[in-house]
Amino acid sequence: MAHASLSTPVARVGLGARKTRAPRRVSTVARAGKTGAGDDDNADDGAKFMGRRGTYRKEVEDDAETAAARSSVKQQGGFGKPVTAKETWQPFQRTARAGLLEAAEGERTGSGESRDLVLTSLYISMEDDAFKSRTAVCLPIAAYVKRVDKLMDEFTARELPALVQAKNGAALTTPEIIEALETHLFVTNKYCAPKGWRELYSPYRTYFHNVVAQKVGIPATLAALYIGCVDRLRAKGVIPEGEGVDVLIRPKARNGMAGVTAPVAPWGVPSGAKRPANSVVCTHNMALKLQLAALKRAYWPWEWDDSRDSGVLLAVEAAAYGQENRMNTAAGFVGIIQPSGRPFGDLPMAILATERLLELDGGEGYEQRDLGVLMFHDGKIKEALEHLEAFELWREGGGDDAAPNLVSDVLNAGGTDAVLAAELQVREDEALAKLMLDLRRMALEEALEGGIKSGDV
Repeated sequence: MAHASLSTPVARVGLGARKTRAPRRVSTVARAGKTGAGDDDNADDGAKFMGRRGTYRKEVEDDAETAAARSSVKQQGGFGKPVTAKETWQPFQRTARAGLLEAAEGERTGSGESRDLVLTSLYISMEDDAFKSRTAVCLPIAAYVKRVDKLMDEFTARELPALVQAKNGAALTTPEIIEALETHLFVTNKYCAPKGWRELYSPYRTYFHNVVAQKVGIPATLAALYIGCVDRLRAKGVIPEGEGVDVLIRPKARNGMAGVTAPVAPWGVPSGAKRPANSVVCTHNMALKLQLAALKRAYWPWEWDDSRDSGVLLAVEAAAYGQENRMNTAAGFVGIIQPSGRPFGDLPMAILATERLLELDGGEGYEQRDLGVLMFHDGKIKEALEHLEAFELWREGGGDDAAPNLVSDVLNAGGTDAVLAAELQVREDEALAKLMLDLRRMALEEALEGGIKSGDV
């Protein structure tokens, strides 16, 4: 059988003969330290001869704008990651935090106009984007708000007129509007919850801008989208005056605020209507807390105990007994070294999520304990002691009895062994007591050392 000839013919040789190789190409770039006195021209060429393929690159002077951008980028100590100066990204973070807290406070106290939950959820994304990426460009949250606006404009321009026409011009009832809205969101636009439990703790399924773009999100973020759509319909006058819509989510545990919701998309009912026993009404602040709780768990460096909906036990034991075992303790830029479970984690991002949860809780509660433990692992001894002492006072005052439904440290109501729960609580209390003792000793030693240096002692 004849074969097609190759574009470049190769002479066949005997089996014992060696194939002739092309002569080896010699680089014209003079190597450092081996350039002779007569190789000045080659040395000059070598300064411009870059890359493995020997590409010439012209040296051009930057314009003013490019030079300013270059000067704002610095090299971070950990693995040489480029970051911008704090003065560039911190204003974005402060603006996002202020917007989140202002909206949450207005919702809690009922003061002022109702805040847009879409925008408030985007403040979480905006702050994390600024802090994590050290960006010089703010996350374009206004563009994502417009996408939700467009979503509702399409609904009122196409879906509703078709329904009214099908009813021969009769006004739509609230249940009919709810059914049409859910069809528009979950069928036409294909928004959906993750398929399994694992993705419920993914930042990519939690941040509002990612959910709007990818159309897959945890129930808390989808609830924020649903509530935002309801608010827009109310502003357009689509929902009848005096009537409202309750957005429901299904918790994993019966207590409703265990920080975890079942992977089921939220649904709506007319306000005040009877709802299923395994559902809770998702408020603005609950949606924000559940989003932050999901982020906290996603970034939490230690293995998370599903039986308690809290990962603090291993964290506080690592802090208390870290001298005996370096596993589970912080190791510079690497993160948390673990013998098993999730490797490393993201300690700064876990701190950021916990800080906001604490502020949404009014500055007290179980999040103060978690933040204190995280601060210890981050090397901030003074802040760790302040948070843990405040938590101790809060618990001694009966705060834990008055707040059984906080996001963290809530026992699942379904099937948890009471004996095991008690044993875990004893372990946590013992480790926390030892950590407090160590922190107070460190604080005393630091005070004595400072007094000796100043001559006061």
